[in-house]
Amino acid sequence: MKKTLSCILKIVAVVMTAAAVACAVVAFWDQIMDLFDTIADKVEEKRANRCFEPAEPDDFADYDDDIM
Repeated sequence: MKKTLSCILKIVAVVMTAAAVACAVVAFWDQIMDLFDTIADKVEEKRANRCFEPAEPDDFADYDDDIM
């Protein structure tokens, strides 16, 4: 009897914990999505900056003009 009661209480505790996590996710869903959007924007910005880097540094462009 004692083992059965202990097992039931553990199951109830796990279910209540899962319900609390689900409630927290629902309550803060908009803030969670804002965080994901911010992270996605930063990653996209870093990728775009890497793709559009100049082929040669600006310092060398002045040097080429002086030679000719």
